[in-house]
Amino acid sequence: MRQELRQFIPFCIVGGIGFLVDAGILGLLVHGYGADPLLSRLLSFPCAMTVTWYLNRRVTFSHAVSKHSGQEWFRYALVSVFGNLINFIVYAVCISLSQLMYAYPETALAIASIVALVFNYLGSSRYAFRADSGN
Repeated sequence: MRQELRQFIPFCIVGGIGFLVDAGILGLLVHGYGADPLLSRLLSFPCAMTVTWYLNRRVTFSHAVSKHSGQEWFRYALVSVFGNLINFIVYAVCISLSQLMYAYPETALAIASIVALVFNYLGSSRYAFRADSGN
């Protein structure tokens, strides 16, 4: 349990950084360029995912990183895609049900990110960065 907590806290901090990257790019596209808030996630998500993979690799799961970073990134991307599917469904529901969230999609993004957090942590710790993943 203690090991889980020692990993979960940095995972949350890295996730917060990923959220800032995601929300920053999303906000720039929506508010700066008038882009559609749903389509904008197609760019903001992969950027945030790559940032969080790198930081989790260096900080959160440094004890279990693979020598095969491409394979590890692929496993992390797979977990992230499923986590983001959960995230995106919640995000889409929020902005479709609330004009306020449609106008300020960062709020919907925050709610969706919290919902997907546990799935992403479990998938990352048990699959993407597992100690026996090809070291």
